[in-house]
Amino acid sequence: CGQDREIRVWDVGSGRCEHVMTGHEDDVRGVSASGDGRVAATCSFDRSVRVWDLEQGREIKAMTGHSDKVFGVSIAGGGGTVVSCSWDMSVRVWDVESGESVGKPLQPASGIYASDESSRQPGSTGSVSLGALKLQGHEKEVLAVAVTWDGGRAISGSVDGTVRIWEVATGSQVAKCTGHSDWVLGVSVTGNGSLAASCSRDGTVRLWTLSGKEVRKIQHTGEVSCVALLPDGARVVSGQGKQVLVWDCNSGKQVKALSKHTGAVRCVCASPGGERIASGSQDLTVIVWETGKLTAERVLEGHKGVIRGVSIG
Repeated sequence: CGQDREIRVWDVGSGRCEHVMTGHEDDVRGVSASGDGRVAATCSFDRSVRVWDLEQGREIKAMTGHSDKVFGVSIAGGGGTVVSCSWDMSVRVWDVESGESVGKPLQPASGIYASDESSRQPGSTGSVSLGALKLQGHEKEVLAVAVTWDGGRAISGSVDGTVRIWEVATGSQVAKCTGHSDWVLGVSVTGNGSLAASCSRDGTVRLWTLSGKEVRKIQHTGEVSCVALLPDGARVVSGQGKQVLVWDCNSGKQVKALSKHTGAVRCVCASPGGERIASGSQDLTVIVWETGKLTAERVLEGHKGVIRGVSIG
């Protein structure tokens, strides 16, 4: 997905584009596919979060409530819970199937977890009003979010330089992770919730336990635009400049620099089983990399604008 406002569904094996889905009215900033690859959630500068049927190539639901641009979205493995984050400084939790609030509203010591009844956006076909729960604790705009496979924990990163870890069911803030000295641009978490990663304009990737302890800092030579952990937590992938960098999480050493993009890398992801990595770039391509050999498996072309989000189901 990206600046052309399109969501493209690809068959990785053949490289064929199966669907081109439209509906967002501004840049699409993020996409996250469920573990079985049947549904995906997207977010946009149009302030909406949308859920799509990837097999039929159609929109299932549009969820409104954010009061400003939505920068990040993540869907739990089963596809039932979606978490989004916004320039409005909040993280929201949505129940896709029922459209009802997740958990009970409460006010923890380190933030506010409140039920928020949102009105339907005029003219938004199929838009629904959800009493989505809103997690407030960040002191500035929230740019990135990730959720564990079971939907139990959410991780968010913000302009305030912090990474925060949330318990979705109760809305409590588990940890406030400090260490970055500039905007946090991306976050990732392993499926089992054993490890989280963040990347920043400060030129570092940092690894965290979900109790909030920093376990490693991986220094880069410049701003790190995106980050993705492989499911087993053994390696972490980052985007810097035109390169996709692969790192060993235990040693913090670089395994390989993947250089095939001709424009800045804006997004990276790993497949649920860890067999593939995908990266999206300002060069308007998505490259799928084979994880074992760390070689390019396929280049996907068709987008007409900068690619901002990529996900493998």
